[in-house]
Amino acid sequence: MGRSILTTGRIADRPYRLKLIERNVYSVEELCYSLAQCASFLDEDFMDHGLLVWLEESCGLAELAGQLRSLLRGRCTVEDFASVLLLYVGYQSTAEIERIRASISSGKGMEPFHRRLNEARFAASRGHVTQAVELMDGILAELPDLEREMRGQIWSEKGLLYAQGFRFAEAADCYGKAWRLSGSGQSCMKYLAALRFALPEEEYRSYIEENPELAETARELEQTAAQAEREWRNSTAGRQSRRLDGYLKNGQARAFDNYAEQRIRELRDRFREENAPSF
Repeated sequence: MGRSILTTGRIADRPYRLKLIERNVYSVEELCYSLAQCASFLDEDFMDHGLLVWLEESCGLAELAGQLRSLLRGRCTVEDFASVLLLYVGYQSTAEIERIRASISSGKGMEPFHRRLNEARFAASRGHVTQAVELMDGILAELPDLEREMRGQIWSEKGLLYAQGFRFAEAADCYGKAWRLSGSGQSCMKYLAALRFALPEEEYRSYIEENPELAETARELEQTAAQAEREWRNSTAGRQSRRLDGYLKNGQARAFDNYAEQRIRELRDRFREENAPSF
């Protein structure tokens, strides 16, 4: 059971839209929780007059709105604005607020490309893969060609998003570009792993034969895959999978359904526990 928190002000009848992360918040605690998540790319747009109106009219926090309004008249920084809000609400500890402030300050000094990459990473972490890919594509379109390191990093992260969605041909294309930019063995391994899933067996083998410079990495990949398979077969998930497969082969449909439902319940409960909000 989650911890109980006394809220500051009222739960709003209408939400405030935190545009930076496309999220509706209904309480000032939700707002503070969200600020902590996006601190590294928080900018001056957060110091919004509409936020002050929402705090005053929807949450009943006229005093807080007044303090923030005074800051705006004095041309404050975004970290000062956020700090006053966070300290007033007291949702996070003083140490946590200091860390959030430091994250906002470091974000202000980052190159615009790094800030946008943080935004893309956040979108990906929330499951908004299409948005994350679009943000990454925008950065790649504007980055100078000489920025090889960052371009390689973005292509690699984009490849991971595709691989997680089982879009291996697109993942291989991204990893291949990352490898050619960085020349790293790790990028090459990721490229071949994605290619291994994307191509038929014979076509993949032919490609390796035609590119002998990839042979050693391909051998390392096969060894790594064999080790991973052995570890999986000896794992709890591997044993459960073999048990389900045995039920199917033996025509034990009822046993299969009962065991599968039990595993699904366990996975669902674990997911809920691990992803429960802290407010």
